[in-house]
Amino acid sequence: MICKKLLPCIALGLAASCATFPDAPNVALSAEEMIEAAYAGAPDVLVKRAVQDADQKLCSRPASEKLSSEEAERVTSSAKASMRYPSSGKLAGDWKAGEQLVSNAAGMRIRDGRIEQVNENGALCVNCHALDPKDLNVGNLGPALTGYGAQHGNSDAVIKYTYEKIYNAWAYYPCSNMPRLGHNGYLTPEQIAHVVAYPVDLQSPVNRK
Repeated sequence: MICKKLLPCIALGLAASCATFPDAPNVALSAEEMIEAAYAGAPDVLVKRAVQDADQKLCSRPASEKLSSEEAERVTSSAKASMRYPSSGKLAGDWKAGEQLVSNAAGMRIRDGRIEQVNENGALCVNCHALDPKDLNVGNLGPALTGYGAQHGNSDAVIKYTYEKIYNAWAYYPCSNMPRLGHNGYLTPEQIAHVVAYPVDLQSPVNRK
């Protein structure tokens, strides 16, 4: 008898708990409030990085909410419109400068409550990609780029694609996990041109056997 009397109460309790469970919009709002609180008093350059633009909001939805074809087109169009190029017009720079950038993890780090003072932000491509075949400590989140120039060549089309992929990969793959290094202002167009040269230039270690 006691169990039978308790069952309705348990059912009501479960229903009440389900009714108060936060929905997706409220969860997202709570997350944004937590991030804002974590960045309290931080320099504007860091605070801005925690604010999602319209495209990022689309790409931050749960995996179950796939982009519609119209939304995907909106993301790629926006990414293409965001492209900025070096004032020189040269999209492939110095591969030796690029070599330094692809393995450089410096930039935008906070130490003792302040942004670490560095000369330039690093691209840290090796965190996700294999490049120089002699490097062993590389990431595998992205495809291996060893021999990139030897395989694909260094035509204007290849260089432009590589530059734009690094600047804002969403121009080709909506919501790609690759950082939008140029769009977010993390790297300058000139820095990106140097990064492009590293996998593209046939003299680079990337293309040596």
